[in-house]
Amino acid sequence: MRKWMILAGVFSLMACGESSEKITAVDNQAAPESGAAAQVARLDETQRNGVLERAVRASGEACPTVTRSERTEVRHGVMGWKAQCNDGTAHLIEIQADGTANVTSRTH
Repeated sequence: MRKWMILAGVFSLMACGESSEKITAVDNQAAPESGAAAQVARLDETQRNGVLERAVRASGEACPTVTRSERTEVRHGVMGWKAQCNDGTAHLIEIQADGTANVTSRTH
């Protein structure tokens, strides 16, 4: 009896929504940067490091000087920056289009 109930459910689902439309996969490409995020991406390394240093300090974390920054995925599908400070700390920084920075810090 249980098999018949399962088969009936499967057949009823198969009958629903019969259509010639194809199902397409979701586009998982990252959205293009705009606003402040795009402006930071266009800066030279020295200027960018200064911006990232100020973002880290504004978050309440210590960062005497950003010595290196590199482009990285800060979360799935979202590009940002990894900033390395001269005190050994590292920070992931996502810059929003409006200029707001989300900082995730690692001390060791």
